[in-house]
Amino acid sequence: MKILIVDDEPINRTMLVSMLSEAGFTDCVEAACGEDALAIVEQAIPDLVLLDVIMPGMSGFEVAPQIRTLAGGRYLPILFITALDDKESLVKCLEVGGNDFATKPFDKHILTAKIRAHEKIRNLSAHIEQQNEELRFYQQRVAREHAIVEHIFSHAIVNKSHILNYFDHALTPAETFNGDVFVCEASPSGGLYFLVGDFTGHGLASAIGALPVTRAFQEMSVKGLSVNEMATEFNKILLRFLPSDMFMAAVIGEVGSDGSRITLWQGGMPQMMVVSDKRRFIKTISSPHMALGILEQHEFDSECEIFEMLANDKLIIYSDGLTEAVDAHGNMLTEEGVKQWCAEASDITADGIFNHAKAFSATPSFDDDVSVVIFKSQSLEGVQPYRATDDIPLNITITLSAKHLKQPDIQTRMLHQTSQCSGIEHVRSVLFTVVSEMFSNALEHGILNMDSRLKHSPEGFQLYYEQREKLLSGLDEGTIIINIESDPEKESVFLSIEDSGNGFDWERKVSSESNDTFGRGIGLIRALSSKVWFEKGGRKINCLLNTAVE
Repeated sequence: MKILIVDDEPINRTMLVSMLSEAGFTDCVEAACGEDALAIVEQAIPDLVLLDVIMPGMSGFEVAPQIRTLAGGRYLPILFITALDDKESLVKCLEVGGNDFATKPFDKHILTAKIRAHEKIRNLSAHIEQQNEELRFYQQRVAREHAIVEHIFSHAIVNKSHILNYFDHALTPAETFNGDVFVCEASPSGGLYFLVGDFTGHGLASAIGALPVTRAFQEMSVKGLSVNEMATEFNKILLRFLPSDMFMAAVIGEVGSDGSRITLWQGGMPQMMVVSDKRRFIKTISSPHMALGILEQHEFDSECEIFEMLANDKLIIYSDGLTEAVDAHGNMLTEEGVKQWCAEASDITADGIFNHAKAFSATPSFDDDVSVVIFKSQSLEGVQPYRATDDIPLNITITLSAKHLKQPDIQTRMLHQTSQCSGIEHVRSVLFTVVSEMFSNALEHGILNMDSRLKHSPEGFQLYYEQREKLLSGLDEGTIIINIESDPEKESVFLSIEDSGNGFDWERKVSSESNDTFGRGIGLIRALSSKVWFEKGGRKINCLLNTAVE
């Protein structure tokens, strides 16, 4: 510890040096006046100063503030050594920048004890300053990293403005980074894809998952993948990418080129609503699946819901950060609260729903990220469909035996193969849906000879699929042949699926106004195809898809 002794009396300096040396403080520097003391401090700041008050020239009262200035923000204890014992002088010692004082004649034990006490304070101050310096460096590094991440996010998660204009949306993060994600893209068919996701937690840790999801969504949209395929791929990506305690609740959707047909996969999100301005009718759509990134691929269900919206109907999607808003009495807003507001509002907007939840909340901010996304059924003339450049015709024939049909993932694998045809990019999701319906019809009604009328109730659904699994596990014979012919030059895809069953009454029609939960597959195939016809007593179904870009 370096100690500067400032005193105009040589005997006092000699006595202090001797006294301090005996106490173990051997690094002492002497100054005979205030000017010499300031010159020494300018060259090298000591660790402690013993400063006499009464000196010729500059007094200790004048020297102390200048020493303090030279020391800057560094902790430098100054102990006045003085024969003055009046209260005013001692108070002034402290007022001009002194930390303590020692009265003459010196008491060796008291003086060294004070010096040791200030040495401890000085060491503690130095340690705190080191920690502060490390904290400042850490804060600078975090700020820099946040700036880099924000730059990456601002360039990676970007929606094209002409596509975003079809959606009314409001997204607010609970922290700097948003654990909710909303991305939308044009589909090759002239429709729209969209994804609303909510990662576990909030902040940077949850937001980081949006990067691979966004990139995958963009790539799959360009290829025209179906919503089923997207859900499967997202689940695969998140299982590999996220830790086991993280997942993403999501709504993945495709709007057909007509602006009204919606294909949805929903997992772990709050119930969606379809609101009709004409009838003021609210239809709720509950989540039938678990969130993405939880189930292994063999457990994952990619089944989607397809429905039609009337002109100006609104599909409303929101994350649970909205419904979990809490009022002053501890009550949550809940899905019913959102539904009630939508039923009573004169105009339903994303900002309106968000502001309702904000007004309901007892706090000015939400505890979780909040997203509200609304799509209104409308013409999509502004969406430019993708024009394929691949003009190579392709013919694929797949023959599946009973051994293949019993495999749990056979439909997914078969659909993957059938979607590899060239020139089908902008009808790929339609092809996926049509093939799924035709394959299910051939397997369940042709091979297994099941009656879909069993699905007249939720209990019937469960019984139907229990029977399906039982019949499939005991299947020994049966064949399904899938044939796809893509002719890019003629802008068409021919598809046929033939089974070895007994056929079925394909002429039986189901009313489009029926509320039955069965028998709609053929109607959906007809709606999506330009031509559908049957052969071999219903054992073979053929359809033609038009791939021309309108």
